[in-house]
Amino acid sequence: MWFINFFHIQILVIELLFCARLQRKKLFWLRLIPTAAAYCALPAVVPNGFFSPFVTVGWFTFGFLIMLMLSGLLIGFCFRMNLRQIVFYCCVAHTVQHIVHCLYRMTEMVFSLSFAAAQCFQIFYMAVACLLVWRFLRERFRSSETVDFQNGYLVAFAILSTLMIYVLSYWSTSCETDTVGMEFFDCFSCALLLVILLDVFRIRKAEREQMIMEGLLRQEQEQHEISRDTIDVINRKCHDLRHQIAALRNMSSEEQEKSIAELENAVLIYDSFPKSGNRDVDIILAEKSLLAEKNHITIRSIVDGSGLRFLTVEDLYSLLGNALDNAIEAAAKEREEARRIITLYAAARGDLFSIHIENPCAKEPLFMGGLPVTNKPDKDYHGFGIRSMRYLCEKYQGVLTTGWEDGIFSLDVLFPSQPAQR
Repeated sequence: MWFINFFHIQILVIELLFCARLQRKKLFWLRLIPTAAAYCALPAVVPNGFFSPFVTVGWFTFGFLIMLMLSGLLIGFCFRMNLRQIVFYCCVAHTVQHIVHCLYRMTEMVFSLSFAAAQCFQIFYMAVACLLVWRFLRERFRSSETVDFQNGYLVAFAILSTLMIYVLSYWSTSCETDTVGMEFFDCFSCALLLVILLDVFRIRKAEREQMIMEGLLRQEQEQHEISRDTIDVINRKCHDLRHQIAALRNMSSEEQEKSIAELENAVLIYDSFPKSGNRDVDIILAEKSLLAEKNHITIRSIVDGSGLRFLTVEDLYSLLGNALDNAIEAAAKEREEARRIITLYAAARGDLFSIHIENPCAKEPLFMGGLPVTNKPDKDYHGFGIRSMRYLCEKYQGVLTTGWEDGIFSLDVLFPSQPAQR
C-alpha cells in the first residue's frame, strides 16, 4: 500500500529542508530530480517493499535503515557537505520523522480513526514538523552558512541513538503490544534527543561570536602594523626627497631638470589617490595604495564611494579594508611584477550596489561553503576575515560570493540600494 512508502519520503523532505541553505553542486537540479524520483519509487518497485525477504531477518527488517542510508547518499550527491554532516542530518531527519510517526499512531489509537483519517493526520503532523524545522533554520542558520560538526562524539551519539530508536521501535511494534503509553514515551524520548542534537546550532553560534571577537582584536593589532608600514613608506619617501632637494643645489641646469622630473614621479602616487566622494573610502584606498606600492602592486579602481554611505565606518573598514588586504597579500606572491594588478570596481547597478575585486592567484583555492579555505596553520583565525565579511554583508541584506578562473580570484558583493541594518 502507498502509505507504507511514506517513511522514506518524509525523511528526504526533512533532510532537504536542512540542506537547502548549503552550497549546491554543479548541475544540482539534474542531480536531484532523477535521483529523488528513483529514491521515492524504489520501495514500490521492489517486491514487498521495506519487508523484502532480501532485507528481512526474522522479525527485523533492514529496509527502513537501507532507505535512510540511501537518502544520505542522495543529499551527499547533490550538496557540498562532508561525511559527518551527511550522517548528522540523516539522524536528525530520522528523529523528526519518528516523532511524526508517534504522534500519528497515538492519534489513531486514541480516537480509533479509520485508515484514511489517520493518514490525513500523519500528513498534517508532517506539515507542522516541516514548518517548525524551517522556522528553526531561519532563526538559527543564516543564508549560505554551514555548521562544521567537529565533535565526533556528538555524531557518534547521533548514530547510536538513531539505531536504538530504529531497533526498539520496530521491536515494540513487532513483538510487543503497541499502546498509547509506549508511543508517548517513544515520542517524548525522541523530542529530548532532538533538543540535544539541534543544540549544536546554538553552540556553533556561540563559538562563531567568540571567534568574531577574537578576530576583531587581532585585526586591530594588524591594523596598527599596517599603519606603521604606511608611515614607514611615507618617511622613506620624505627622506629621499630631502636628499634630492639638497642635491639640487649643486647640480647643473640639465641635471636639475632630470632630478625635478624624478621628484614629480616620487610624489605622483599622492596625486593619483582616487577621489570617490566618500572620505572614509578615500582614506582606505590611500592607505592600501601605499601598502600596494611598497610591494610593487598596482591597484586599478573605479569607485563611487557615495553609494557606500549606508555602511558604518567600522563596517566599511572591515569589508573594504579586509578585501583589499587579502588581494594585496595574494598579489604579492606573484613572481612577475607585471601580473601584480588588483582591480576594484564599486558602483550602483540598477537597484543594487556592486563591489567587484580581482587579484592574481596562480593556484586555485579550496572552497568550502562558497568561501576559500586558508592554507595557513591557524585556520580558525586566518579564515575569519572572509567569513566576517560575509556576516557583515548579511547584516545589510547583502550577498558575498567568491570565485576563481584562469589564475584570477574574484570577490563580489551585492547590496540593495538602501539596505536596512539588521
